[in-house]
Amino acid sequence: MALSDIYTFGPTFRAENSNTSRHLAEFWMIEPEMAFYELEDNMDLAEEFLTYLAQYALDHCQEDLKFLNDRALDEEKNLKQEERSELSLLERLQFVIDNDFERVSYTEAIEILRNSNQNKKKRFKYTIDAWGADLQSEHERYLVESHFKKPVILYNYPKDIKAFYMRQNEDGKTVRAMDILFPGIGEIIGGSQREERYDVLKARIHEMHIPEESMWWYLETRKFGTAPHSGFGLGFERLMIFMTGMKNIRDVIPFPRTPGNAAF
Repeated sequence: MALSDIYTFGPTFRAENSNTSRHLAEFWMIEPEMAFYELEDNMDLAEEFLTYLAQYALDHCQEDLKFLNDRALDEEKNLKQEERSELSLLERLQFVIDNDFERVSYTEAIEILRNSNQNKKKRFKYTIDAWGADLQSEHERYLVESHFKKPVILYNYPKDIKAFYMRQNEDGKTVRAMDILFPGIGEIIGGSQREERYDVLKARIHEMHIPEESMWWYLETRKFGTAPHSGFGLGFERLMIFMTGMKNIRDVIPFPRTPGNAAF
């Protein structure tokens, strides 16, 4: 709070047993946290951050990007037409720079997905039936690549599928969370406005059956007054997947540590 705008960049550990091409058990995360930031400020900063990174890569790594772009196009020649990417690597980077990110509430997104032909014709692996569903990568990519055709920021998620520390909205059902969705990979940033109200935070901890004694230090940061604040996390290796066009996150980290595997 005293420093106002801070960030950390370091190793992060994932508890879930996620064996996918987008997940590691240990990865690196860039995590800014800003005092006096509400959700809208958080979304503004995250969008500016990603646009800057895409532009920087195009300005400074043109030779590398052209090599990676040609490599990906060459690989895709062996795929069926429907399995090929709509945008090349260079086009995806330009796509991020050229388009303002579409801001859509979770509730709006669920309606779009529920009423989509993909959902009605059971083409999604995970069918969207009702409000409250946790979105999968296929749903996120549909919103970005097929429906809006631009990067998407989803916000105001159901509180039941988000962390206890996210600020609750007045509706009692949603929290001030946001995810940024990109073409090719789906979610690239996750963040939220944090719950600064001591009583609300304490009640939420109890509601989620988290032992209060294990969170005393966290509650202490709110106990004597605080200010609105927000933050987000950008997984560095997931950013590298987007920037390089690689298909598997294990190929963009020196020593991939995945569930059940830590060779080094």
